[in-house]
Amino acid sequence: MTRFDAGRLTGLSDGIFAVALTLLVLGIVPPESDGAHLIHALVLKAPAFGIFALSFAIVAYHWVAHHLIFSLVEIVEVQFIWLNLLFLFAVVILPFSAGVLGRYPTAPVALILYGTNVAFCSVTLMLVWWRMVRARLNTEIRPEIARWISLRFTIWLVLSLVGIALALILPIASLVLFAALPLLYACTSRPPRSA
Repeated sequence: MTRFDAGRLTGLSDGIFAVALTLLVLGIVPPESDGAHLIHALVLKAPAFGIFALSFAIVAYHWVAHHLIFSLVEIVEVQFIWLNLLFLFAVVILPFSAGVLGRYPTAPVALILYGTNVAFCSVTLMLVWWRMVRARLNTEIRPEIARWISLRFTIWLVLSLVGIALALILPIASLVLFAALPLLYACTSRPPRSA
């Protein structure tokens, strides 16, 4: 057998996404303070909470995009499975890079690490998508939908790479760009209509 039912792979993928989303919050350590200065200590945690919210949105974007791919998959094959596992590896290490960025939100090295992780997620998800199309794991995808999905993945990747480059010269702009990525996706999520 070279092709398999997608159910087990979908279940594994959703489980890993759930773990990654949960692990993100572990990067926010509750503040140590006496009661009189707790508000100030909580305010100091705002950057870490902001990185948590950003990372939650980025993982959520990748889950939605992954869900879109798997809603189109009819069967899976071995190369598709391995590429999907590589993508899940990229997702599950995001809590680590988010934790580093939460501690050093404007440090170029932290932004480069985070951006590289986001770009790695994008590249591997694109590979999953391309393998699905190339291996014809769904024979009924309209060409305009295939082009639209490929373009969206490519734009996300290019913007991630721009964010990495900006980290070296304008760290705040890099952080703003990463924060804008999920918003950009949400505002442009309507697929093209059929002719």
